[in-house]
Amino acid sequence: MEYALGNVFGLDTFLLRCWLWSRYSRFTGSVMSSIVSGSRLPHIKGSIFADLSRAAKKRGAVNLSQGFPDFAPDQRLLDALKETVSGNYHQYGLPEGSEMLRQSVARMFRNLYHVEPAPDTEVTVTAGATQAISAAVSSLIHAREEVIFFSPAFESYAPAVMLAGAVPVCVNLRPPTFDVDWEEVEDRVTPRTRMIIVNSPHNPSGRCWTADDVKRLAEIAEKYNLLVLSDEVYHNIVFEREHITAISDERLKQRSVVVGSLGKTMHVTGWRIGYAIAAAPLTNEIRKILQFNTYAAPTPLQQAMAVVLDDAAYRGLPDLFLRKRNRFIEGLRNSRFGFTPTGGGYFQLVDYSAISELSDTEFSAHLMETHGVAALPVSGFGPQYAQARLLRFCFAKKEKTLDAATTILRNI
Repeated sequence: MEYALGNVFGLDTFLLRCWLWSRYSRFTGSVMSSIVSGSRLPHIKGSIFADLSRAAKKRGAVNLSQGFPDFAPDQRLLDALKETVSGNYHQYGLPEGSEMLRQSVARMFRNLYHVEPAPDTEVTVTAGATQAISAAVSSLIHAREEVIFFSPAFESYAPAVMLAGAVPVCVNLRPPTFDVDWEEVEDRVTPRTRMIIVNSPHNPSGRCWTADDVKRLAEIAEKYNLLVLSDEVYHNIVFEREHITAISDERLKQRSVVVGSLGKTMHVTGWRIGYAIAAAPLTNEIRKILQFNTYAAPTPLQQAMAVVLDDAAYRGLPDLFLRKRNRFIEGLRNSRFGFTPTGGGYFQLVDYSAISELSDTEFSAHLMETHGVAALPVSGFGPQYAQARLLRFCFAKKEKTLDAATTILRNI
């Protein structure tokens, strides 16, 4: 298994094993219990995002590592939740999600992208976007099939594929642009390839799809009869261009699952409310999995979100996060860190090669322990980037948090 996985990731077995161990046990120090005879994910000890946040809290560091806001959500949402918990919204909801919320999500896509999925048969509410990703993979992918994904990648993609008994096939994106080489993607397609996982705006680079990217994806998916899982959790946080959702292309509409996060949209990541949009046959399979997983997402949270989502609060997100991005990068202008302003999402990649030759995990640890700022090493999204000397900073923070961090970073 290790040998096969090493080949898939383009790494030798020893390097992969060492990276996985350091990747997941650096902050936890956990050891597998002897009672576990055969772990489904034997080398994974925990989330690097959570581990870094715990370490930052322990050290009192300014935490720009994990992707969550440190500012309050819209007061309308809090007021709506207060009304909801005072009403009759305390029992099980529908497994597919609140009808009102599904209708609100469909209207959001109509307003933003001029596509309107059918709320009854094509929109499903999930307990966070990670669950939507997991359910889509486990319901649509079978053992020994292959799933192509792009690295650097969010940490849940490959484990979701492995838990389905399938094989993750990694295509590396090359810094600093992280553009997709579509010829390489097509070269990696085999008779066993079943799905391509894509992500725009891309986490961690912030790269956003172009019309040509969508065209090439549609051509490959149609040519080889592939499914597409499109992670679009930052779809309404795009700066220099308009977001292009996968289901805007007619060739992709019937074969794509679009995943989103209302927790991201409404600055309440701890509420764990996401969604999956897909054609009815795909949605039907996804709902089968969810029915025997969480059964249904929390009822009062869905109700409160539905009320506020219809107020179209999401329209102001690009301006809000553009101001935060600009404040962060202006704070770095006279520093030794290099960067290209991110195109979307709420993360900024920063190059520290002018400061240190340490690997990114070593420099990240040094930055936290010596200077009191927590950032995520890009090798957390793919071990092959350990020497790229890139860190990911989250700028979805209060102004005082961003100013405190950049004041420290300018003096390094």
